Amino acid sequence: MILHKENTLRAEPFYKSISDISIYDDEVDVQLEYGSNELKMLEKYSYFIQNLISFEQDIKNEVNVKILMTKFLRYLKGIIPVKEFALLFYDEFKKVLIPIDEEEEARVVKTMNHFNQEGIFRELFIDKTTITVPDLESYNSDGPKLFYLILPVYDEKKNYGILSLLTSLDQNSITELEKKSINIYLNLVLGKLEKMKLTEKLNETYEELQTYQAKLSNDFRLSAIGEMTEGIVEDIITPLQVISSNVDIMKNESESKIELSQIKSQIKKINNVIGRLVKFADINQKDVKIQPCNINNIVNDYFYLVKSTLENANLEYILDFESDLPPILSHPNYIYQLMTNLFSLIKNNKGNKGGVIIQTRYKEDNVILRVISTNKISSLDKNDGNNTQQNLSVSIIKNLMKKHEGKLEIGSFENNGAALVMIFPLKRKIRK
Repeated sequence: MILHKENTLRAEPFYKSISDISIYDDEVDVQLEYGSNELKMLEKYSYFIQNLISFEQDIKNEVNVKILMTKFLRYLKGIIPVKEFALLFYDEFKKVLIPIDEEEEARVVKTMNHFNQEGIFRELFIDKTTITVPDLESYNSDGPKLFYLILPVYDEKKNYGILSLLTSLDQNSITELEKKSINIYLNLVLGKLEKMKLTEKLNETYEELQTYQAKLSNDFRLSAIGEMTEGIVEDIITPLQVISSNVDIMKNESESKIELSQIKSQIKKINNVIGRLVKFADINQKDVKIQPCNINNIVNDYFYLVKSTLENANLEYILDFESDLPPILSHPNYIYQLMTNLFSLIKNNKGNKGGVIIQTRYKEDNVILRVISTNKISSLDKNDGNNTQQNLSVSIIKNLMKKHEGKLEIGSFENNGAALVMIFPLKRKIRK
C-alpha cells in the first residue's frame, strides 16, 4: 500500500505512515528502498496485525469469562513479558476494585486496592494514560525486579476500573507502540465483556418474562378461585348453619349427646377450613401493599389450609417456629405464593410415608424459612424438559425472593430428601 503526499512526487511507505515518526532522523532523507530497519518495522507491524486478527477471531464466540481472560493473557504475553495480570472494576461505591473473576485471589488484586486507597490512581484517570509502579516485594540491592504497568478503564463520564500487568520491564523499556497494542487488545476484551453482559441480561429478561407469564396465569387462577369461592362458601355455610341449629335443638331433647357433640365438633372444623379458604381467596384479590408481616402467623394459616392435602399425600408434618421473630417487609400474598410453589416441588408417592418440617429462625439480621422434606426433588436442570413445572416453580420463588432482596437455597441429602431455605434480610436497600 502506498500513500501519495499532496503536491509532491515522493511516495511514503505504509510502514512509515503508521509508525512513530520520532524514530527517524529529520535530516535523513527517506528513500523508496527498504533498509533492514524498515523491514524489521514492517515485520513488527505485520506480526501485530496478524495477532490482532487472530485474537479477534479467537474471542468472537467466547461466552466464558475465565476462558476469555486466559486467551487475553496469552496474547498479552506476545507483546511484553507478563507474570501476573488482573482486570478490575470499581464497586458501586467507587471504593473497592473487584476482579472480573471474583474468585481470583492473586496478590496483584490486593496490591491494586492498596494503591487505590493511597490515591495513586488519581493521576491515572486525570491524564487518562498508563503509569508504571515498582513492585515493592521484588526490591533488592539493585532495585525492583518487577513493575506494574497500569492502564485505566474509563469513558467520558466515569472511571470504571484498571488493567494491571506485572512485568519485568520498567517504564523506559516499554515502547509507546506496545502500550497502544495492549490498549487495543483491552478495548476488544471490554467490548466482548459488554456484549456478554448484555446477552446475559437479555436471557434473564426472557426468563423473567416467562416467569411473569406463568405468574400471571397463576394469579388469574387464584383470582378465579377467589370469585368462585364466594358462591361456593355461601352454598356450604347456609346448610351448615341449619345443621348446627338443629343439632343444638336435638341436644336438648335427645339422649345421644356424645354423638351430637361429635357432629357439632366436625361442623366447627368445616367452618374453620372455610374461614381460612375465604381469607386466602380474599388476600389474593387485594392490591399488594408492602407491610410488616409476621411470617409465623402467615405460614401457620397457610399450613392449615393445605394440611389435608399433605395428609392425603401421606406426608407427616411438623411446625417448628421460633417465637418472637421480628416482622419482615412483605405481604401475605407473596408468602402464600412462595409456599404454594414450595409445596409444588415436594411430591410424594402415596404408597410410601414421608415427612415435612417447616422451620422459622432468626439469625444475623435475617429471618429464615426452611422447609425440610424426606422427599427428593427431581432434577432442577433447566435443560430437562420433564421438569418444566418444577423449574417454573423455582423461577417464581427466586423472583419473589428478589423482591424481598433475599435468596433461595436448595440442597439435597445424600440418601433421600431435600431442604429449601428462604432467607429474608431485615436490612433492605434504601429505595429512591
